[in-house]
Amino acid sequence: MSQKRVTLIVSDLHMGDGGAGDDFVDDRHQFATFLRAQAARPEGRAGEVELIINGDFLEMVQVLPDAYKGNPSDAWCSETESVEKLECILKGHPLVFDALAELQAAGNQVTLFPGNHDVDLYWPEVRARLQTKVPGIRIENEIVYTRYDDRLRISHGHLLKSIDPANGFEHPDHPIVNTNTPPRLEICPGTLFMVKFVNLMEAKYPFADNLSPVTALIRILAREDRWGLTSLAWMFTRFAARYPSALLGEGTSQGQVGAQLLNAIQGDRYLRQDIAAFCKELLGREVTEADIRRQLSTEDAVADLIGEFFRADPTLGKWVSIFDGAKPGTLGEAGGGTLSIVESGNTDARGACTEIARNYCNAGAQVFVLGHTHLPQQMSFGASRYYNPGSWTRYVEDTSKLTLKMLEDETAFPYELNCVRVEDGGAPLLKSEMITVEKRR
Repeated sequence: MSQKRVTLIVSDLHMGDGGAGDDFVDDRHQFATFLRAQAARPEGRAGEVELIINGDFLEMVQVLPDAYKGNPSDAWCSETESVEKLECILKGHPLVFDALAELQAAGNQVTLFPGNHDVDLYWPEVRARLQTKVPGIRIENEIVYTRYDDRLRISHGHLLKSIDPANGFEHPDHPIVNTNTPPRLEICPGTLFMVKFVNLMEAKYPFADNLSPVTALIRILAREDRWGLTSLAWMFTRFAARYPSALLGEGTSQGQVGAQLLNAIQGDRYLRQDIAAFCKELLGREVTEADIRRQLSTEDAVADLIGEFFRADPTLGKWVSIFDGAKPGTLGEAGGGTLSIVESGNTDARGACTEIARNYCNAGAQVFVLGHTHLPQQMSFGASRYYNPGSWTRYVEDTSKLTLKMLEDETAFPYELNCVRVEDGGAPLLKSEMITVEKRR
């Protein structure tokens, strides 16, 4: 590979279909404008630039959900489904792909590193279709990528478990589940949780899918002063508990919520009547109060029904209120007595990134770049520099004070559109800086 004098690194564009649900901040075509500005610089005109999109360029997890016909508990997209999703993204952002093609055509290099949201880049047909739009585009697939004789090292970060264990893959070099017909991609726990739950809430709570880690949504629900929402958080936790170290963190307890729900349903016929009414209204299922008492005799059965109600109405409408009636008179101990997910799994993403960066810089990297967390960050370790450009989406620094209501207004959250610029000027040390294209607080 011919190394370019200048390397530009952006991360986490999450480019979707260009519609109202697309989290990519490109309302004034900021990314295409940025690309054309870089192409117009002397190094761009001379073909001396490599643009690296460091993971999660394409929002394959959320775009065109109807294209996916598989079972998310089993595997992610087939090659045909991934191509169909890609076509939707290509149609939604023609100016971006035109600008990428123009940058590449001038002798520069466009390189993609797959992230957890676009593992679909592994498919040959996806790569081939991208090649038709941006001839010469390159896709690399490593945990850590190097340039300039290892002086520059780059990683999206989703495969580094100390940052986010929920979004790794068992076989990142070959993430194919061959037992499926047709073959499908592996699905990581984070994507599974997004597909089964978070994506369904986006119509009313558009910022829900921007939370990191994804299980922050559980903690937000558990903090709400409504037992119905605590019950929903408990159902989510029971699902996430199948992947305890990935989604919840070790030592997480589901507390007494399930037992309280079960006791209330078994002991309150008026509550059972309300549940039976919603079975008819939401699920089209005729059941009696006696049927409910018989059918909801275990915590698993209660969780399954809450899951059915949620999928029928993810706006969390009237059905949530019926579980408010199951609230106990005394909640017992705070946190562990109800639902200890409130604090569990709250990974210090900045701290984990800093420690990883320190280790790579101590091992010889002059510049180390991460993505994935959506949190802009930069610091020095002696003569070495660490950068995380953040994302081209809206983000939040601290989820501990968020409420469910806040998730309804995505425009209330900030964004910061950054690019890391690295230059090899022939000196022993690389030059590097963070460029801010646009920010809004």
